[in-house]
Amino acid sequence: MGSVRITVEVPELRPGSTKSASVANYVRAAMKVQALRQEFAQALIDLKTCKQVLCKRVPADSLWAETQALCDELHIEAANR
Repeated sequence: MGSVRITVEVPELRPGSTKSASVANYVRAAMKVQALRQEFAQALIDLKTCKQVLCKRVPADSLWAETQALCDELHIEAANR
């Protein structure tokens, strides 16, 4: 099975904003966390929208059962569905 890579882009610190590599590393990590939180929020919205679409389709029961079976096969935790 293939894999999915999650990539976030964060802006570079402006030159001379700090002389400390430790400060720069910390701020870059904080920017990554912020970007990941924004991506996570969007993924939750996408998940909810897709679930609503699935539940409105005919035959919703069999499509939802297939969805759950595939999630089980891929070891996607119930809390993440």
